[in-house]
Amino acid sequence: MGTLKNELVWSHSRDRLFRSCRRAYWFAYYGSWGGWDLRAPPEQRTAYVQKKLTSIPQWIGTRVHGAAEQAIGALCSSRPPDVEANVAQLRRQLQADIDGSRSGAWLQRPSKRVGFREHYYGEPADETTWTAATAEVERQVRGFYTNRLYQRLVAVPERVLEVEQLRRFWVGDAEVYVALDLLVDDGRGGVVVVDWKTGEQHDHHEVAGQLGVYGLYTTRQLGVPEDSVLTMYVNLRSGTETRHRVGPPEISKAEQEIREGVDSMRAQLTDPAQNVAELERFPPLPPGAPACVRCNFRGVCGRGNVAAPA
Repeated sequence: MGTLKNELVWSHSRDRLFRSCRRAYWFAYYGSWGGWDLRAPPEQRTAYVQKKLTSIPQWIGTRVHGAAEQAIGALCSSRPPDVEANVAQLRRQLQADIDGSRSGAWLQRPSKRVGFREHYYGEPADETTWTAATAEVERQVRGFYTNRLYQRLVAVPERVLEVEQLRRFWVGDAEVYVALDLLVDDGRGGVVVVDWKTGEQHDHHEVAGQLGVYGLYTTRQLGVPEDSVLTMYVNLRSGTETRHRVGPPEISKAEQEIREGVDSMRAQLTDPAQNVAELERFPPLPPGAPACVRCNFRGVCGRGNVAAPA
């Protein structure tokens, strides 16, 4: 296997982090690069470990998305779902996640195991918190199996085109990464993009921007007509869904925002051709900024104490 090269690509999550905190962005995409190697310098290794941390709400989303992906995959393989067996397996996985994080065992393989920010930084989370979180995962997964969209797919699994697959396409000279939660043929020459949400609140501007990027991908990469893309934001926590028709204006806006985002990222680089970034060119937020309290990198950034060694 050749040496991995750190390249600048655009994704919705990368762009969001760049806009929220330049210093956290640097740690996520430059300061932690190569930290998977146990022989990496200590700060590089620490940044990599902190990059892999998750919070309880993020963990809920990851496990619910994983269960949805598994269920739809089984459906497409003509395997009838065994909801109770799947939920029982999920419960075991959730407990293993918690136990591995609490004991610190996850630090042996931070890219493969779950490490909670709550354990790492000693954030308040008693047994009641963990019980409620695991119950919420189970509730949302059970709700997924009874969700109207899933029930419709049961009748036409052959219309499923993509499920959580990382795709790459180009906007100008910038490579763009997307991973659609679910892409379905609507049977009329168009597609339906479904984005599962699991949190209590979401920024609708952010959601609309993300859906616009999905529309750009389906039209430019898959050749779907620009007037034939329906996107759906489905909140499994609340059981609600919101439809968005993504057409030429939204697609054009998404493309423009990607180009502007890439230009801004490159402008911070010391050597754009080689994707070289120096820490000094990525300033931190002002001391006391609210976002620092929730940041994975507050330990390596000097904004908080670390409760576990990296």
